[in-house]
Amino acid sequence: MVRYLESLSCFCDWLQGDLPQSACHGPLVRLGTLRQETHSDIPVANFITPAPQSNIVRRDISLGSFSIVFLLFSRVATVMVRLRNKAALIGGFALCCFIIFLILIVKDVFKNLVEDQIKKHTKLKLNGEAFKNWKEPPVPAYLQFYFFHVENQLQILQGERAIVKQLGPYTYKKLRYRGKVSFYNNATVSATTHRSFIFEPTMSAGDPRNDLVTTINIPFVTLLQMLKHSGMAKKVIASTLFSLKRNTLFQTRSVNDWLWGYEDPVLKVGHQLLPSIFPSSQFGFFYQMNGTENGEYLFNTGQNDYMKFTEIITWNGQKSLNWWASNFCNMINGTDGASFHPLIKKNEKLYVFAPDICRSFYLTFEKELEVQGINAYRFVLPKETFANDHPSNAGCCPDGICPLSGVLNISVCRQGAPVLISSPHFYNGDPKLVSDIGGMNPNMEAHQTFLDIEPMTGIPVRAAKRMQINLHVESVKYILQTGQIRTMILPVLFLNENAIINDKLAAKLKAALSKMNMATYIPYIFLSVGILLCLTSLIMAFVAWRRTENQFIDRLPIKSKQHIP
Repeated sequence: MVRYLESLSCFCDWLQGDLPQSACHGPLVRLGTLRQETHSDIPVANFITPAPQSNIVRRDISLGSFSIVFLLFSRVATVMVRLRNKAALIGGFALCCFIIFLILIVKDVFKNLVEDQIKKHTKLKLNGEAFKNWKEPPVPAYLQFYFFHVENQLQILQGERAIVKQLGPYTYKKLRYRGKVSFYNNATVSATTHRSFIFEPTMSAGDPRNDLVTTINIPFVTLLQMLKHSGMAKKVIASTLFSLKRNTLFQTRSVNDWLWGYEDPVLKVGHQLLPSIFPSSQFGFFYQMNGTENGEYLFNTGQNDYMKFTEIITWNGQKSLNWWASNFCNMINGTDGASFHPLIKKNEKLYVFAPDICRSFYLTFEKELEVQGINAYRFVLPKETFANDHPSNAGCCPDGICPLSGVLNISVCRQGAPVLISSPHFYNGDPKLVSDIGGMNPNMEAHQTFLDIEPMTGIPVRAAKRMQINLHVESVKYILQTGQIRTMILPVLFLNENAIINDKLAAKLKAALSKMNMATYIPYIFLSVGILLCLTSLIMAFVAWRRTENQFIDRLPIKSKQHIP
């Protein structure tokens, strides 16, 4: 019996192509009670349709035919089970792909819903949250002053290189709020920006009332600039007047005087004789800037376009400036730097209008970082801002004469004073600017202007505006006080206006961001659960497939199992 089943199993495997005919040639001749030695060459067909023999042979042949049918049926059933389970696996995989595809589409829908809500709430509306933050910026700001003390005055007058020493910081807390706020029907709002400064001794290097700084006599140099193209007689008279008033090229005064003002003897005479040219006898870098306003602004509320949120439309009634030779340099672009539109993109430029430097400038994306646990984009002041060979600065040089790259001449908006601005220590400027002055050590970390902004809400979380004030100095013929001084751009001071979100505000912002992010994370949660369920279903279907196949294999004759994969 076993010998018949072995032969029939091998025969079935040969029919399915699992074994070659030669492998089944010997076992096949065992059908019936025939001996292998005698019937090894009998064709297979003879076993299927044998000639009449004894009853025993007929019984064996009947059993062999039944075995063939049973094995064929088993094989067909096994193939069908395989096909059915494979179809289930393929169907399950296709369903998983469809679910994942559907969730990926829904993901954008959730994201758009969140962004629509942000756009809806980002507008200046009386008593709204955005309005409150805009009217009184909650992030504390500080203004730090660093002075360049001139150490070799006499040598400079003899033509040697200037050597300076940095002193500071002298830190003041900057208080800001919007005043005279008026809303209009065309989605605009007018306001002034009030500012005041309070000295912070714990954040300062000394007392500004007592610490002395020696630097260039700016009122004196301004008058020299006015006399430069005058005749010899006027220059001689002016030089004599300067001597009588004991005016020299350098002056030593307190930090407080340099910042907030002092009475200058030459300006006093000029104010008495020519008040239209000399409106005041006082001079100070921030004279009449403490506790005052810096002009009236007209802002866009962002009601019709969130991208224009708090953009400046006019300043002091002007849509553009009139100091420069090109329309581009005269443009009033962007915000005042206290707020920006939401949904910030890495490839955009953030424009800021700064009246103190008489221009608008822009910031470009540098990198992603984290501030107080908040993900932010860092935007920085690009090198081309003060690059005079850059096309955007072509019309920003008074009289068409551009200084070295790295400084911007703003004398046109500073009553003719030869004032130039740059990054601190001439960072990103022409190397000659650095080599001409001893004591310059530019580096990115301390001297780069940057803005760290939370991209979803457009809220600044940290910022540093760093600018240096310089004076163009040169010898003027017949003015004895200038001696043999080299022509140079001499640094006077640099300021670092910085702000960083505090812990309380950071916690509040993070809570708001968590709520917004939760909505955008929902599709990803469903996606993760869907992938997990799909994998589980596929594993279960595979296990069921193997189990069903094994059950069919167990029903087959023992020898046949050896040929089933």
